[in-house]
Amino acid sequence: MRHPVLLSLLIGALALSSGCANKRLANHEQFDQIALEKASQFGGDSEQALLEAEVKYEEAVNSELNFYAPLHMEQATETLQLARNNDLKGLQSESIIASSQVIALLQLARKNRIKVEQNLQPLLKQKRVLEELNCPQVLPSEFDEQLEAIQELIKRIESDEEVITAEKMQPILDDLQQLELDTLLAIHWQPAKDALDKAEDENADDNAPKSFIIAEELVAQANIEIRNNVSNRELVSAKGLIALRSAQHALYIARDAELLVKLDNALAEKAALNMEELLARIGTALKTGDVRHMALLDQTNAIAQSAETQASRLIAPLQTRISELENQLKLATQVVEEASVVEETPVVEETPVVEETPVVEETPAVEETPDVEETPVVEETPVVEETPVVEETPVVEETPVVEETPVVEEAQPTN
Repeated sequence: MRHPVLLSLLIGALALSSGCANKRLANHEQFDQIALEKASQFGGDSEQALLEAEVKYEEAVNSELNFYAPLHMEQATETLQLARNNDLKGLQSESIIASSQVIALLQLARKNRIKVEQNLQPLLKQKRVLEELNCPQVLPSEFDEQLEAIQELIKRIESDEEVITAEKMQPILDDLQQLELDTLLAIHWQPAKDALDKAEDENADDNAPKSFIIAEELVAQANIEIRNNVSNRELVSAKGLIALRSAQHALYIARDAELLVKLDNALAEKAALNMEELLARIGTALKTGDVRHMALLDQTNAIAQSAETQASRLIAPLQTRISELENQLKLATQVVEEASVVEETPVVEETPVVEETPVVEETPAVEETPDVEETPVVEETPVVEETPVVEETPVVEETPVVEETPVVEEAQPTN
């Protein structure tokens, strides 16, 4: 007898609380109906009500409903805290009311997500592009700013304030596309620009003018290529890497050139010996012998020739083996193709399923079992004809004794 009273209390409490719980949201009637139905299902069990509200809230957070229904989630968070507090205070009815409202808000939030995905599809698609580019980590503040712009539209959808048209979305879409370009430039062009700026700060334009000019041109070209080929990710990456390597080369060459300019006789000799030592290490690895009796340029050439000779010796048998394998592969491919041609072409003749098993001819059920002809019961057992008892036993005709024994006519000629 307690549940009807409790239910009436819940109905009254929900009627009083639903207005403030949804002052900024649409679908008030839906909210009231869902909350009332949920409250009645719990039958006074506040613990069960709170547990279900907690579980559904966690699912909603994991489903990114904070983005797709921020107003619903904001109120659901506040109401869930209220349900917890009421449960701790032993206010079971109030806790059930709050838990039911949480569940209702989350259900409406899921419906709002569907509306958002339908109405804001171009913006959400561009948002996914930015996330794939790692924009939230590369340009976090710019990305968050665009998310806020999208969420403003989502809040309008939640409140049913207005219809979101393509014209209203276009400015935000333009900003998102610009952010895509900015992200690509930050990832693939900015490192090259930073390296070039560092080289310039270290007077690379004076110490290594030729290398610096080349790097400057490649960095500028990369900027243009990236802007003109936003969707071509491979090209964007390649152009950015070329510019970066060129800028780094200019930086390090400028540093080495500056050191050379400052060398006196003793330092110049030390630098030459250091270079010779580096060449000797390479020569040792290639087993070219000691060539330090030559000039540095000649040492370099000798080591390079030795490396080329060894490479040729190593590559020659490999190339021969590769050629053999390629020929074997060609032969095997030809055999397979010939075999496949033999097997493929008769497939049409061997298994022209239409001719071998023309089910229509083999089992033309209409001809084999035309039940109408085999058992046309009307013809086989036209009982009317077989047993027209009236004709078989017309006793009047079988025993007309008068016709069988006209003895008088046969015995007349004996007289």
